[in-house]
Amino acid sequence: MKKILLSEKLILYFVFLGIMAIAIISLVSFYSTKTALVSRTFDQLTSLRIVKKNQIEQFFTDRSRDVIFLASEQDAIEITQHLGSFSQRGVSHAVNPANVGPGNKSKKTLQNLLLEKSSRFLSKIRSFKPHFSGYYIIQDPGNSIYQSSSDPSSSGIMPVPEILDMNKINSLLLDQPFGILDDVYDSIAMKPRLFIASRIRGTNDQNMTELGTIVMEIALENIDTIMLNNNPLSGLGLSGETYLVGADSKMRSTSRFQPNSILRTIVKTQSSANAMEGKEGSIITNDYRGIPVLSSYGKISVPGLDWVILAEIDNKEAMIPIYETRSRILLLSVLILIIFFICVFFISRHITRPLIRLNNAAVKLGEGQYDIVLPVTTQDEIGLLTESFNIMARQIKEKTSELQQERFGRMRSVIDGEEMERQRLSRELHDGIGQLLIAIKLRLESLLYQDGKEIRNSIQELKKYFDQIIDEVRRISNNLMPSVLEAFGPAIAFRNLFADTEELSGFKIHFEAKGDFDNLDKKIQTYIYRLTQEALSNIVKHAEAHEVWVNLNRKADNLSLTIRDDGKGFSPEIAGKEGGNGIHNMRERVSLLNGRIEINSTSGKGTTISVNIPILIPHVNNQDFPRG
Repeated sequence: MKKILLSEKLILYFVFLGIMAIAIISLVSFYSTKTALVSRTFDQLTSLRIVKKNQIEQFFTDRSRDVIFLASEQDAIEITQHLGSFSQRGVSHAVNPANVGPGNKSKKTLQNLLLEKSSRFLSKIRSFKPHFSGYYIIQDPGNSIYQSSSDPSSSGIMPVPEILDMNKINSLLLDQPFGILDDVYDSIAMKPRLFIASRIRGTNDQNMTELGTIVMEIALENIDTIMLNNNPLSGLGLSGETYLVGADSKMRSTSRFQPNSILRTIVKTQSSANAMEGKEGSIITNDYRGIPVLSSYGKISVPGLDWVILAEIDNKEAMIPIYETRSRILLLSVLILIIFFICVFFISRHITRPLIRLNNAAVKLGEGQYDIVLPVTTQDEIGLLTESFNIMARQIKEKTSELQQERFGRMRSVIDGEEMERQRLSRELHDGIGQLLIAIKLRLESLLYQDGKEIRNSIQELKKYFDQIIDEVRRISNNLMPSVLEAFGPAIAFRNLFADTEELSGFKIHFEAKGDFDNLDKKIQTYIYRLTQEALSNIVKHAEAHEVWVNLNRKADNLSLTIRDDGKGFSPEIAGKEGGNGIHNMRERVSLLNGRIEINSTSGKGTTISVNIPILIPHVNNQDFPRG
């Protein structure tokens, strides 16, 4: 498996964190900007809708005042009165001056009078009321007179046209000073028409009465002038529009995208439905074309009109700034990420360079190069780690030197011990067995010159010499490895050792043993025996003691040995440095047993050696013991 370096991990971690941070910031920025943009667009649409709503309401308020004013004009009253007189004479069709014959002078005179008054009335309307494209004055029941602003030659006296539903007009004017016909479609002229009507009242037989009705035709261009706006700088861009919808879900103003849409284009959207319910607000929905738009909706407050107004802009166009912002955010994020990666790369190299140096130094330290001192260049954790490494390298060097010295000391002690043992064996063999063998040799040589009885006595002496040799060999063998220790245990072996020591040294040894030594580890037995031998040897050589007390105590988890004498005492530190290897050997044996040794000595007051050896108790399974 490929190892991932710390520098690579740092780069990966920091780049991951950077990507996460940039992604979070970008998403938050994008959605907050989007929310703000949508909110601002809705505010613009709502403001525009309110402006258009106020303009439409003001327009119809002005036209209602106009029609009420025109209905009270004396010309309108006189035209209505003359029209009533004209109708009583039997005219029931449109009359043009060219169609009146010589026999109808009175009718012709009345007709000319009506046309003259209506032309003068139309001129007055055209002079200060340019929003009307024509009018009808209706004497009900009876005829009507029509005048058009665009084509005066088409004027004339005629029956009430079918496009004017008098029942509806009468119902609209029942309790209102004016009424609006907004759903009139002229199938002959193939175009929608918009009318506003009011009652004409005058004096008849000294009483105020309703003489007829004036119906003014409002030019639809006036509505489109207010609603239709193709200027991209108006806040609606290239796809925005404001339009009106009636209660029958048909448009009442021209669509920006569909010509001839008035009373033809059906609008059944969520916005128009909400507005028809009297609600105002803004939503994202599909428009009458099925295109997602941001829509602001509300109702028109004009008496007699059940219209709603909508201001909309395509969602795609409205989101263009946010898409541009998204692109800029992505580009900026990539640039920041590249810069961030470069910075992280150099920072990680800067951080890991001391660690790499430490790693290389640790490898050299493991190879035995202890003279390593790394420079401390920072005061942070890495600087502290470098200082700790330098301290560790120095301590390892010192400990290694101490271990080498200790190793040399141990090797020297072993070699010296072997040499001393050889010298002791050499002396014992030379002084003991060697002398006896020489004596046997001389006695054997003397047998050549002796007779029978003397030979017999010499053989008896030779037998004694051989017994002495056997005893000497046994003593030497016991010193090398006492068989009694293995055969009878520490207590008896110690007693034999003390008996031999008393015989050679002349001082008295008091020995006391407590506990069970049968299952004591053989290694512990041998080391304790040798340690005691070493201690007695030092007492014999240096202590000048008269009595020695030895206590051997076995407990469940430890073995203790105490050796005390009444000799002249010594300084343990000086003895360890200037003396032989006795004390050092005792310490080494105890340390090999994981034990503890204390040597207390004062000049003139004797010496006490205390040894404590831990004993590991083997785990015993209950199944090892017989039951019952």
